[in-house]
Amino acid sequence: MYDTDPDEMERRLSQWTQGFAEKAKQFHAMRTQVEQIAVTESSRDGAVRVTVDSRGMLTDLTLTDRIREMSPPELAVQVMACLRRAQQQLAPLVQDAMQATVGGDEPVVEKVVSGYRERFGEDLSMAPDTMVLGLGAIEDDTAPPPPRRPPRAAPPEDEEYFADRGYLR
Repeated sequence: MYDTDPDEMERRLSQWTQGFAEKAKQFHAMRTQVEQIAVTESSRDGAVRVTVDSRGMLTDLTLTDRIREMSPPELAVQVMACLRRAQQQLAPLVQDAMQATVGGDEPVVEKVVSGYRERFGEDLSMAPDTMVLGLGAIEDDTAPPPPRRPPRAAPPEDEEYFADRGYLR
């Protein structure tokens, strides 16, 4: 049942060790390649440009003089939209880098790539009919600021305010 030949056992152990060493080398190359990934995304008008690293972290933010024409909420929307679009491009880039280095290990590739998709969403820029609602394509990637709520009126300072409510009886 088991091979008791010491030379054969040593040969198998050597092959097994070489296999692990080769896998480790592939994963190191994959990690190096993935760490070099960066995505830059700009707003349509060029006022905002962001760059994210392979982990989706913001590494660069450039604002042009065009931001002077924007309100702070509009600028915030532009920055966040660019950031999301950049992050959403990471999954396919990571997938390509992983398949180029450890491609035979599909479960590992799929697990890592699905993690990127869960964190950042899908890159829908290449999907057919993206952002079409039947009325036409959405042209502006900025959303209007949320409506402002009127400030709440402060309750009266005197105790009579609460007298009819049963709080001070």
